[in-house]
Amino acid sequence: MASDSKASKKPSAAKPPLPLTPAQTRDWVQTYGRHSRIYSWLFFALVLPLIFGVIWWELGEVNEDLIYSFGFAALVFFLLAFWSRKRTRQGWAGIIEEKFLREARVRRCGGRPDEIVSRPMARVRTERGRVHTLRLSPPLYDYFLAGEGVFKVGGLEWPEKTNLDRAERVCLACGNLYDRGTGCCPRCVAP
Repeated sequence: MASDSKASKKPSAAKPPLPLTPAQTRDWVQTYGRHSRIYSWLFFALVLPLIFGVIWWELGEVNEDLIYSFGFAALVFFLLAFWSRKRTRQGWAGIIEEKFLREARVRRCGGRPDEIVSRPMARVRTERGRVHTLRLSPPLYDYFLAGEGVFKVGGLEWPEKTNLDRAERVCLACGNLYDRGTGCCPRCVAP
């Protein structure tokens, strides 16, 4: 009898996660930024011994040349990481001035002719007067309209509309479009 009651139960459909409240969103963004910094520093800490090992392998001994080469490589790597991190940390709000297609040449190997492709772009003027040129995916190019207000959260990559007027929204972490009622992005699972 006990097996009959278990067999009669229907599997329940998994409930989709609910959208985050503003306080939960703020906490998630702060956690995302903190984890991003931790992963960046861990990567930096793992690459430095690798660089040291490669230089040591090439020189065969620890000497002054090794120290200078390692110091130069570490400095360049740190400056590139710092510059990249500074760009992603910046948050802003502004208005899309124009959307346009920029032609770009894609080089092909094997004797095939180069291809000219159109890359969707948008030019945004921030509240402080600075101009950002954004490279967009084709769905985002259709999602944003000229004259709309947009914002970018510091620490995340993609902008979003100030006024959500469609059933979709942009995942600020990966740039994917998904339904507004969904609790998380289906591509990267960011809430």
